[in-house]
Amino acid sequence: MDKKLLNKSINNLLNNCAELNKNDSLLIISEDSKFGWYDKDISVAVYNYARNKLGLSTELLIVGEPKNNSKNNLEKIIDDYDCAIFFARIGDQERFEKPSSNTKRIMSYVRNIDSLCSSFASTNYVEMKKFKDVINKIIFNADNIEITCPLGTKLKGKIDKENKKKNKDTSVLRFPVVVPAPILAKTFSGQVVLSGYLTSTGSKVYEPISLKIESPVTANIVNGKIDNYNGEKKVVEKIEKHYENVSKFFNIEHDVVHSWHAGMNPGIHYSSSIEENPDRWSNTIFPSPKYLHFHTCGNYAPGEICWMIANHNIKVDNVPIWENGILNVDSFDETIKHLQNSSDLRNLYSDKF
Repeated sequence: MDKKLLNKSINNLLNNCAELNKNDSLLIISEDSKFGWYDKDISVAVYNYARNKLGLSTELLIVGEPKNNSKNNLEKIIDDYDCAIFFARIGDQERFEKPSSNTKRIMSYVRNIDSLCSSFASTNYVEMKKFKDVINKIIFNADNIEITCPLGTKLKGKIDKENKKKNKDTSVLRFPVVVPAPILAKTFSGQVVLSGYLTSTGSKVYEPISLKIESPVTANIVNGKIDNYNGEKKVVEKIEKHYENVSKFFNIEHDVVHSWHAGMNPGIHYSSSIEENPDRWSNTIFPSPKYLHFHTCGNYAPGEICWMIANHNIKVDNVPIWENGILNVDSFDETIKHLQNSSDLRNLYSDKF
């Protein structure tokens, strides 16, 4: 373990992201490591740094796995602190909802010490947030967008006035910076080729939480709605049944493709097999530029069923901004200028800069 890098990352979280002052109180909410998503070491390391190096009034709370009312029981506890940091999936469940108090909430996608001691967590949060704003500006100032992938995805749409007005981002802070703001899909039409697994968006809990797709299936999209599927009959029927079950369980629209965005943090790594836990895989690896994901099933962000599209290409006004799952940081004057001023960002995107 690189102690220097560990301290840099924790400082990045507590000072650059949370912007904590010495008189602030901090609650660290840690998911029990027995569920296999977060290692206990990471919350303990942050707790010790906050108390011993920053002198903050800090408490550590161990919680269970998510339920569909997980945070209700926590709200009164959270309200007593200036900041709550979630090393727990429950922090992700209401990421697009308005908070019930003024407590600053931070959702961490850093799952273990190895991840904390990497460029994923150590890259300066302030610089990464500014860079995200640059990417958002490029996307939302565009008129036309085209998405393709090697399996045959071809989706086109416009960034209309509603998209420009409603580019709503999460209400919680995310650490580290992982994706640009989601793009509404209601103006997008074409086809998206589904493969691998359907997974959850991390919003709610249902069974089965993921669905294996044995052979590629094409979802035909018309103005942000799933019109039909093409593919092997048994696989199509399996997907349709899954959508029916989830939409009925939550009383939501099954055919909605609400929004999408692609990862922008190449520092993320996932060493376990996808098959071991497809839900954990998709909800951990999504920050990678290699993946674009769609929020579907439910006319709200983030919906309930996620489509993960690998090695995608995204063109904004016919200029590639993601190409074969790589963010083209050297294709725009705005991004080049920003990276020239940040050694952390140049290191993170070293394959392109």
